[in-house]
Amino acid sequence: VHRKGYAATSMRELASVSGIEAPSLYNHFSSKETLLHEICFGMADAFVSTAQRIAALDLPVSDRLALAIKEHLRLLFSDREAVGVFVHEWRHLSEPSLQAFKALRLDYEQFFAGLFQEGMNQGVFVQGDPLWLGRQLLLLMNGSLHSATRPDDDALTPLAQRFLDLWMNGIAKPPSSPSSHHHQPH
Repeated sequence: VHRKGYAATSMRELASVSGIEAPSLYNHFSSKETLLHEICFGMADAFVSTAQRIAALDLPVSDRLALAIKEHLRLLFSDREAVGVFVHEWRHLSEPSLQAFKALRLDYEQFFAGLFQEGMNQGVFVQGDPLWLGRQLLLLMNGSLHSATRPDDDALTPLAQRFLDLWMNGIAKPPSSPSSHHHQPH
């Protein structure tokens, strides 16, 4: 569905994303828009409730960030079609649903921003715009939705660790310490 786009997707195709059989489709949803609403808000609620659960944990901020990355990826790969609709097709919601969805999305982005701000306040993370950082991390993770394979539960932890390592350490090779250089006499 998210590959074709909302406009080019039939209601029957959209319903298959939510696991509804075609004959009972119109008993559940009066329109394609209603179905889009259900998919988008269902996924948004899953992401936001997971964020709220993580935010309430009494863990160091870096551990909560690691858990947030893992749980985001777990949800991302839980139902690729529904998540694809959630990530790409929400723009087709009409008002007032569009504004309500944007508010939920901002809540989720602000959860990540809050982690970054807390880490900055503690001197654990470098200073920067926490909301921008949160949005960039989400974009990076959401891009993996298009990968060829869906990681199983065993592969999810190492994948989350790779995202955390990339985010925390970047791609630059760490500078070698001065003690590792052997000075040769001239």
